[in-house]
Amino acid sequence: MSLLDRKLVRDLLAIRGQVATITLVVASGVAVLVASISTYNCLQAARESFYASSRFPQIFVSVKRAPRSVAAQLSEIPGVASAVPRIVQDVIIDWPSSELPVSARMISLSAGGDEQLTKLYMRRGSAPTPGDTRGVVVNEAFAEANNISPGMAVRVILNGRVESFHITGIALSAEYVYAIKPGVPIPDDRHYAILWVDRAAAEPAFAMDGAFNDVVISLAPGADESDVIDEIDRILQPYGSVGAVARRDQPSNRFLEDELNQQEVMSFTIPIIFFGTAAFLLNATLGRLVSAQREQIASLKALGFPTTPLVLHYLKLVGLVVFLGTAFGVAGGMIFGQAMIASYHGFFRFPHLAFQLTPWSILAGAAISFASATVGVLTALQTVIKLKPAVAMQAAGPLRFRASAIERLFGRWSLGARQTMVLRNLVGRPWRTALTTLGIAFAVPMVVLGLFWHDAIDHMMDVQFTLIQRGNFFVTFPHPLDRSIVRDLAHEPGVLSVEGQRIVPVRLRAAQRSYLTSIIGLPANSELRQPHDAALRKIDVPATGVILTRRLGERLGVSAGDTIRVEVMEGHRHARNLPVAALVEEAVGMAVYMDIDALNRLTGEGDVVSAAELFVEPSEVSALSTRFKELPIVASLAVKAQTIRSFRDTIADLVLIAAGILTGFAVIIAVGVVYNSARISLHERGWELASLRVLGFTRTEVAHIIFAEFIFEIAVGIPVGLGVSQAIVNLIAKFHSNESFQIPAVVGPRTLVLSALVVLAAAAISAYVVRRRIDRLDLVAVLKTRD
Repeated sequence: MSLLDRKLVRDLLAIRGQVATITLVVASGVAVLVASISTYNCLQAARESFYASSRFPQIFVSVKRAPRSVAAQLSEIPGVASAVPRIVQDVIIDWPSSELPVSARMISLSAGGDEQLTKLYMRRGSAPTPGDTRGVVVNEAFAEANNISPGMAVRVILNGRVESFHITGIALSAEYVYAIKPGVPIPDDRHYAILWVDRAAAEPAFAMDGAFNDVVISLAPGADESDVIDEIDRILQPYGSVGAVARRDQPSNRFLEDELNQQEVMSFTIPIIFFGTAAFLLNATLGRLVSAQREQIASLKALGFPTTPLVLHYLKLVGLVVFLGTAFGVAGGMIFGQAMIASYHGFFRFPHLAFQLTPWSILAGAAISFASATVGVLTALQTVIKLKPAVAMQAAGPLRFRASAIERLFGRWSLGARQTMVLRNLVGRPWRTALTTLGIAFAVPMVVLGLFWHDAIDHMMDVQFTLIQRGNFFVTFPHPLDRSIVRDLAHEPGVLSVEGQRIVPVRLRAAQRSYLTSIIGLPANSELRQPHDAALRKIDVPATGVILTRRLGERLGVSAGDTIRVEVMEGHRHARNLPVAALVEEAVGMAVYMDIDALNRLTGEGDVVSAAELFVEPSEVSALSTRFKELPIVASLAVKAQTIRSFRDTIADLVLIAAGILTGFAVIIAVGVVYNSARISLHERGWELASLRVLGFTRTEVAHIIFAEFIFEIAVGIPVGLGVSQAIVNLIAKFHSNESFQIPAVVGPRTLVLSALVVLAAAAISAYVVRRRIDRLDLVAVLKTRD
C-alpha cells in the first residue's frame, strides 16, 4: 500500500462520521432517482404489453341503438382495420353482503372472451361460451374486494327484473385498468363491478336483438384518426351517437396517461431537487475538507509528490464516497421502487407489473454525484496547489477583524468579548457563513417536500367534498327524466334536500383546440353543488354562458369573457357559441357548469334531468340505498362517505406511501447537511478554539462561541428554508396535477413546524457531538510553534 493510500485510510477513519452522513446523502439522491425512473419505465412497459396483447382499440363509440349491419359500414371506412359492435349497459347488482348499492357495467362478448378487440385476460376460470345465457365474468378488482371466486352466484337487476347469473371466471381488461363508475373519478372496487356476459344474454335483457349500442374500432397503420372519427360520427349520428372517443380520451386510459405523464415529470423534478441539495452538500463539504488539509498537501508537495498523484488521491476519496453512496442508493431505490409498484397493484390492474431497475438511472446517479463532488474538491485543490509549498505549509493568515457596520449598530448594547468574537467571525467569513446558512436552508424544504402531501390531500378533500359537493348521495338515471322525478325523490324517507342535474356530453371548441367532456346543468342558486373560485368564493351559475374549471380553461386557451363553441353530442346535436362567465377551482376532474334551464333549451329536450344530488339523513343512507336497488329508473348510485373512503384507500395511500419514503430520505439529507456544517466548522477552527482554552476560556465558554455562530446560521437558515419550501411545493404541485386531479400547493403550519423541528433536532445532535469534540481538544498541540 502506497503512502497516499495509507493516508486515505487514515483520513476516512478520522472523518468517518462525516463520510457516513455524506454517503447517506448520496444514497438518498440516488435512491429517489433510481426508484422514480424505474417505476415510470415499469408502468409504461406494463401498459404497452397489456394493450398489445389485449388488442386495445383506438376508437370507442356509444350510441342509443343501431342495427348490426351498420358495423359493416364502419369497417369500410378508409383507415379502419376492424369494428366490433357490442352491448354495454349500466346495471345494479343485488349484493346481499353490501349495505350500499353496487353499480356495474355489463358488456357483451361474442367470442368467449377471445374478442377481436378488447380481449379478456383470464385470471381464474373462463369466459361463458357462446350461447351461455347465465354465465358471467367479473373484473378482478371487484372480485378481490368482495372475496368472489368462480362458481358463486350474482343477482343483477335488469330493467327492473332480478336475473341470477353464475360466475364462470375472473378477468382483467385493458379497457378497465382503472375502473370508475359514471360521474365518480375515484375507483370504488367494493361497490363497482365490470360484468361480461355472452351476447345471447345481453340481447334479450336490453332489447338489443340484432342491434348494438357500443362499438370499438382499431385503425390501420398510418390512418388519420381525426378523419376516421369525423366519418364515424357522420354514419352513427342518426342512431344517437354521443361522439367517437379516441383512445387518449377513454376514461381508464386518460387517467393512466395522466399518471404516467405525471410520473415521468416527477421522476426528474423530485430527484433534481434532492440531487441539487446533495450536490451542494458534496461540493461544499468535500471542498472544505480539502481546504482544511492545506498543510498536509503542502508537506506532501515539499516531499516531492507531484500534483497529479495528489489530485488522484482526493479523487479516490470522492470515488469511494460516491461508490458507497451509490451502492446504498441502489438498495434503497429498489425498496422504494418495490413499495411504489406494490401500491400501484391495487390502483392499476395489469396482468404483470413487477419492479425492474433501469440500469442507466444508476449510472446517471453515480455520475452526477461524482461530478458534483469532484468540482468542489478540484476547486479547493487548485487554491492550495498553486501556492508554493513553503507558503502553503504555514497556517493561513488570520482575518483582518475590525468593527463592522453591524458591530457598530450593536455597539450601544456594549457587546462582550465572546459576542464580539462571534459577530466578527460571522461577518469576517461571509462566504463560509453564507454557504453554511444556505446548506441549512436547503435542508428544510427537503423535509417539507415529504410532509406537505398530507396537507394537500386533506385540503383537496375538504374543498371538493365539503365545500363544492355538499350532497352525500348521488344518483344517475339511464336516460333523461322529467324534472318531476326530483319531487318524487324529495318525498323519500330521510331525504332532507334534493337537486336535479342535467349531464350532457359536449365537444367544446376554442380556435383550433377542442375537448370532449360533459356539461353539468345546475339549478339557479344551487346549494348541493357549489362551484368556487381560487379564493374559495361561491360562484353561482349564470343564466347564460358556461363556467369552466381553470385547468380546462388552460387546456382550451380561454379565460373569463372569451367565447367558446359548445357542440351537443346527443339528440339533435345543436351547437352554439357561449361566453365563458367564470373560471373556478376544483381538485377532481375538469368540470363544465351551466344553468340547467339554459342547458335544456340548448338540447331542446324539455324540462328534464339525468342525475340528482341528495342530502340524506346519515342514519337513513343504508335504508335509502336498499330502496333504490329496486328502482329501474336508477342507473348508478354513489355515496359520498364511500367515495371518500375509496379515495383514501387508493389515491391517498398511493401518494402518501411515496411521501413517507421521501420524508425519510429528506430527514437523512437534513441531518447530513446540519451535521457536516457543524463538524467542518469545528475542524476548520479547532486550532483557534484550543488557543482560547489555553488563554483561560472554559470548555463551556469555548463551546458557546462556536454554538452561538451555529445558532445564528440556523436562525437565519430555517426561515429562509421555509420561504423556499413554498416555492418548491408550488413547483411540485404544478407538475403533479393533471386532468384527473389537482394537488393544491398547501403547506400547513404543522408541516412547517415539524420540518423546522427536524432541522433543530439534527442541530441538537450535531451540537452534542461537537461539544464532545471540544472537550477533547489537544491543548498541548496548540502550544507547538506553527511557522
